[in-house]
Amino acid sequence: MKFFPLIETAANSGQFQLSGAAVEAESTTSALALIAPTVGVGLRYGAWLYHEVRGLPDFSPVTDAEKGKTYSVLAQVGGTDQPWVPDGQQLVSTLCDASNLCLSMSQYMGFRLGLMPVDEKPVAAPATSGTEATPASSETESAATPAS
Repeated sequence: MKFFPLIETAANSGQFQLSGAAVEAESTTSALALIAPTVGVGLRYGAWLYHEVRGLPDFSPVTDAEKGKTYSVLAQVGGTDQPWVPDGQQLVSTLCDASNLCLSMSQYMGFRLGLMPVDEKPVAAPATSGTEATPASSETESAATPAS
């Protein structure tokens, strides 16, 4: 399946926008794992399952790795120029991947829906080892001789 990243517009803004290139993944969880390394520090992220044609994909059972995963729904109401915002719903991958539920709900409601893990925390800054070398500072003094 083809997923597009939904990245928060600013830290703790609660607004998301499509960002970056599509990733190919077998499940929402797999897609989020591919998107995570591309997200800036302090931002949350989700995924939108893209479909190029009207209609729904063929049914396929949820994978064991995806079964039971719970997601918060991000909705883009009012047109494609609007941000995606959490709408208060949660979907669970049980009989099918939760992204497939988003597709069917999107067709019914007429706007796009994406997913992010429940209680998604902002991306943390990479840990530092504390052994980085501090650049040495050197001052160069130059004496200028006055012209006579």
